Amino acid sequence: MDSERQTRVHELSNAEALELLQLHAHVGRLGFIVDGRPLILPVNYLADEVSIVFCTQPGSKLSAVGAGAPVAFEVDDSRALYHAGWSVVVKGNAREVTDHDELDELRRGPLHSWATQSTEHWVRIDIEEITGRRIPES
Repeated sequence: MDSERQTRVHELSNAEALELLQLHAHVGRLGFIVDGRPLILPVNYLADEVSIVFCTQPGSKLSAVGAGAPVAFEVDDSRALYHAGWSVVVKGNAREVTDHDELDELRRGPLHSWATQSTEHWVRIDIEEITGRRIPES
């Protein structure tokens, strides 16, 4: 790779990465381990300053992450014709939401799974580390 292309990658600050996570993507990819093997699945989500939340059907592969499992979560956007884009990666632990008041609030909120009608199983990922990169339009 030539040095010009290497310098096009801009590391995002935590605040920039968090803004992209919160406001510019609502479908992300969750990476986790199932039966000793890595798996990546898309989920629609909401994020605040400290966590990401999504809903899934009980018994699904995604429900396996609700027991304090370490996970990676990624969102991105690209403009292929301009060789530009960004990505944000979050590392943390996922846990099932069990507090009745919190569950009630989530069920009444704006997030609804695209894949399932069930609102029984909610998972929260604590944002322990967030990083991001941007390649601006050339």
